[in-house]
Amino acid sequence: MSSLSQIPPTVDTPQTSLNKRRYILPVTLAALAAGLTASFSASALMVLLRLTLGIPTPVELFGDHVLKLLPAPRFVDMLVKFSPNPKTAPLGLALSGMIALGTVLGLLYALLARVKLPASGYRPSLRSWLVAGCLSLFMTIVAIVLFWDEIGQSFIGLPHTLSMAVTSFALLLDFGLYGLVLCLAYSILLPKQLHEQTSAVAQKRRQLLSRAGIAALAVGSAGATAGLVKEFLQNYSFYDGMETFTHNGFVAPITPNSEHYTVTQNVSDPNVDIALWRLEVTGLIGQSGTYTYEQLQQLPSISRAVTLECIANGIGGHLMSTAIWQGVLLRELLARHGNALPGARYIAFYSVDGYVVSLPLDEVLAADPILAWRMNGEVLPHKHGYPLRVLIPGRFGEESPKWLTRIELTDHFVKGLYADQGWYNGQVHTVTRIDRPYGRIPANRTVEIGGIAYAGIRGIQQVEVSVDGGLTWNKAQLAPPLSQDTWVFWTWLWQPAQPGHYTLVSRATDGTGQLQTDHKQGTVPNGATGYATVSVQVG
Repeated sequence: MSSLSQIPPTVDTPQTSLNKRRYILPVTLAALAAGLTASFSASALMVLLRLTLGIPTPVELFGDHVLKLLPAPRFVDMLVKFSPNPKTAPLGLALSGMIALGTVLGLLYALLARVKLPASGYRPSLRSWLVAGCLSLFMTIVAIVLFWDEIGQSFIGLPHTLSMAVTSFALLLDFGLYGLVLCLAYSILLPKQLHEQTSAVAQKRRQLLSRAGIAALAVGSAGATAGLVKEFLQNYSFYDGMETFTHNGFVAPITPNSEHYTVTQNVSDPNVDIALWRLEVTGLIGQSGTYTYEQLQQLPSISRAVTLECIANGIGGHLMSTAIWQGVLLRELLARHGNALPGARYIAFYSVDGYVVSLPLDEVLAADPILAWRMNGEVLPHKHGYPLRVLIPGRFGEESPKWLTRIELTDHFVKGLYADQGWYNGQVHTVTRIDRPYGRIPANRTVEIGGIAYAGIRGIQQVEVSVDGGLTWNKAQLAPPLSQDTWVFWTWLWQPAQPGHYTLVSRATDGTGQLQTDHKQGTVPNGATGYATVSVQVG
C-alpha cells in the first residue's frame, strides 16, 4: 500500500508556490523564444512556397483582405502615407506583425500545454503534441474562413478552383510547421530535471547545446526569411503607375507596348506557367468549358483598337493609352457555350492574382468586349496580363482585368477589391486634354493647339477650344478615330492677337450630344472631371 508521503498534495503549500514562481520567468522566456523560432520557420516556408510554386503568403492574403475593407479615399491616403514604398512598407509591417503574433502565441501554447516543471526530458508529451496540432489546425481553419474570397489566387496561373485547394493546403503546411517547431522548441528550452544516472555537468552541457541549437534555428530561419524576401522583392512591380507621355506635344495614335500606361495591385506580378494555365467558362451558362492557351488561340479572333484610361487619371493626365488588341469576342465565346441561362444578370472576371471584377452582364455585352492574347501584333506582355486579359471598351482600365483565368455568369454581384473600396462603377467620363502648346510661344505666328478627346463607346461629336479662359469657344477639327472605342485627335489653329498671358481651355461633346461637364472633381473615388486648362505666355 502506498504511504501518505507518496500522495501528491491537493493544495499548494508555501514550498510548492515558491517552486512555481521560480519557473515563471524561464517558462515565459522559453515560450516566447519557441514562438519566435516557430514564426521565423513558418515565414521562411511561406516565402519559399511563394517563390517556387506561386502560392500567396498569409501576409499577402491578409493584405488583400484588409484592402477590401478600406474605402477608396482611405486607401489612397494609405498609399500616400507609406510613400515612397506604398506596397512594400505595409507588407513589411504585416510580416512583422505576423511574427510578433506568432511569438506571443507561444505563451498561449505554454498555458494550454501545462508541462510539469522541471521537465523530465526533451521529448514533448502527448498533450503537448495535441495542443500544438490543434493550434495549427485552428489557425489554418481561421485563415481559410477569413481569406475565403482571397485564396483562389495562384501566381503561376493555376485555375481558380485548384488554386483554392492548393492555397488551403499551403496554409496547413505553414501553420503545421509553426506548431511543430513551437512544440519541439518549447520542450527543449524548458528547465530540466537532473537525473542521478548522469553527471550534472553532462546534463547541463546537453541542455546548453540543445538551447544553442534552437538559437541557431531561430537565427537561420530569420536569415532565410530575410534572404527569401529580398529575392521576392527583386521581382517588384516597379512600373506601377507608368504613364504615356507626349513627345514634343504629340502622342502616337497607337501607343507602343513599352509606353502603354500600367497599373497593378501587386507587389510582384504573376509569372504564369502556360502549361498550367486554363481559362474557365462557367456559371449560369448553357455548357461550361475550359480552354488551354493553344485551344483559345484556335478560336476565331479579331483585332481592334481600344483606348484604356485609368480611374486615377487626373484632368489633363497621361494614364491613358491606345493599343490594337487581338483576341476572341466575349459574345462569340459565350455563344459557343450556349449563351447565358435565364437568371444570369452579372458576369464576373477572375484573375490569377485574385483580382475580381463583377459587372452587369447586359452592360458588358453592349460594349462588345475582347478577350485579348496579343497587343499591337505581339504576344501580350506579362505586365499587361499575359496570357489573357479582357478589354471592356468604355470602362476604366481597372474593370478590364489582366491575367484572366475564369469567366462566371451569376445571378448576383461578386465582391472584389475595386468595387468593395467604393470606386466608380460605370462608363468613363468625357475628357479632353491639351497636349500643345506649353510655356512660352512666339508672337505674330500661327500656333496649333492640339490634343485628344475621349468618351469611351459614346464617341466624340465635337471638341471646342477657348483661349480666354472659357469666355468664348472655337470649334476644333477632328481626325477620324481608329475605331469606335478609341480616343480622337483634335487641332485648332490660333493666331494670338497680341502678346500676353492666355489660358487655354478645351471641352468635348460626346456622340450622344452630351457636353462634357465643367464640374471639377478629383480622381477618388469617381474619376476626375472638369475642363483641361493650360497657361501660355505669348511673346
